[in-house]
Amino acid sequence: MNLFAQHRDSGAVSSSAFEFHIRRLRLLVDLISQKDSTLANWYIQADTIVEALQCNVYENNEPSKAAILALSNEYKNVSQSATKSIGIWNGTESEEEGATAYVSFDGGGEISQMIDLEMSEKNCRSSRLGDYKSVAEVIARTVGIYESLYVTFGPRKYATEAVFDDRPGVSWMLYLPHVLTLAQVPEARALIQVVRDGGQQGTIIVSVTDEVFDVNNREHVKAANDIEIRLADQNLLPRFVDL
Repeated sequence: MNLFAQHRDSGAVSSSAFEFHIRRLRLLVDLISQKDSTLANWYIQADTIVEALQCNVYENNEPSKAAILALSNEYKNVSQSATKSIGIWNGTESEEEGATAYVSFDGGGEISQMIDLEMSEKNCRSSRLGDYKSVAEVIARTVGIYESLYVTFGPRKYATEAVFDDRPGVSWMLYLPHVLTLAQVPEARALIQVVRDGGQQGTIIVSVTDEVFDVNNREHVKAANDIEIRLADQNLLPRFVDL
């Protein structure tokens, strides 16, 4: 399963703020590790497995000095304004338990500020984060941390099944920063409010609720496609270039 979210950091975040980005990511790691213990320990990605396992991202729940040093060395000859990224790995080579995450920041590209969490699964009908309500908690936490412009969650392969190439796909779930009702999106199986400071910040749109979204299930794909069309018809599904 894949979580992908785009955001836009404020000017208050300085360039090459590696410690800040690692510390902020910890807020998401804390939640996903409660749902799957194999997502608790992370290492800075490197050229070899041995090298990676020598560089913990966190020590005592704080950004490790080794991780910050590794990133500082990696980008020491790179422009402060260039897009940078932190790639981490959960330290397992298991095909069922492996996971990676990337956080990109700085720069001014179309998706230069984003988070991309990829988790292997035991099969196409399972999610290590749990059922749709449990996954929605992770999406809501992501929104709370990053003030996301949108968040998608589901199999990465769904990208080839989405209706539009230039807009986010619904897949299993899609967060948009709009207050939506079932009258607007009758094809949705559930709409989950994301609340902040006592008010609704946006809505998580769920395409399947009775099981895990399976990209090989044509009914699941059709449900997500129908939602995308409905949202686009109402100008509620943004184009990437407009974000």
